[in-house]
Amino acid sequence: MPTTTRPAASAPAAPPAPAVRFGKAFLVTVVAVALSHVILSDGLFVSLVGQAATNMGAGPGYSSDVSFTSAVVNTTLTMALVLWVGMRLLRERRVYLMVLVGAVGWFLTVMANVDDLLERAYGLMPLASMALFVLVTALTAGLLRPVRR
Repeated sequence: MPTTTRPAASAPAAPPAPAVRFGKAFLVTVVAVALSHVILSDGLFVSLVGQAATNMGAGPGYSSDVSFTSAVVNTTLTMALVLWVGMRLLRERRVYLMVLVGAVGWFLTVMANVDDLLERAYGLMPLASMALFVLVTALTAGLLRPVRR
């Protein structure tokens, strides 16, 4: 009777190197910033249109303050969701700190640069602010790395 040998059980996969995790976090954060910025710009454009219509005496039935608030809330929620889903799709675990820093940091970045965005329709935030945000958020991905089981 032939004997078969079973292959030895392999060790669990080691967590990815910090540079790989940083690269994934950087890519996901850039995509999240682009998507969140589009949502923010569109929401602020609706707010500007509502404010202009109110100033001309023909309000569209909604407040520009409500549009502004919903734009900021929607962009912050989008940032958190895209960061979490993106990192999970790239098979990274323990990204809670990155998502928290990203959501809070994006809110603070938006509120610090909201005047630049409201100067004209579809304005852009300063690139230095966005680059700093991407760098800080991507670096926090390395703080909580998955543990080897």
